[in-house]
Amino acid sequence: MQAGFTLIELMITVAIIAILAAIALPSYKNYIVKSHRTEAQAAMLSLAQYLESKYNASFSYPAVASIPESLTKPGNVSDYYTISVSIANASQTYTITAAPITSKQNDTQCGTLTLNEQGVKTPTTSGCWK
Repeated sequence: MQAGFTLIELMITVAIIAILAAIALPSYKNYIVKSHRTEAQAAMLSLAQYLESKYNASFSYPAVASIPESLTKPGNVSDYYTISVSIANASQTYTITAAPITSKQNDTQCGTLTLNEQGVKTPTTSGCWK
């Protein structure tokens, strides 16, 4: 009598592992995209808070060149999103944009995120802004 595994038992185990991997990997990748999107949103809201505090002090938004780089290129977020801000209408309006870097962040559900001085967030797709 020999102890061990037969080839059939080994192939069944490999098939089960392959099925679990086929289910788990897409879910994991989706989770990673969502976490990077959440970090980008937090960075956008921090930048908006900074802009609003400057507006409250001087009744105009600061020039783009005077915004600290730590707010436009925050930590890990700049690895996956390009955050930019545009000030318009004699420093009375702004739009913050977070565009995914497609080679690193393939965000097909939401794409580019925007936020303006009125708090309007786009896209309005369910699950993009939480």
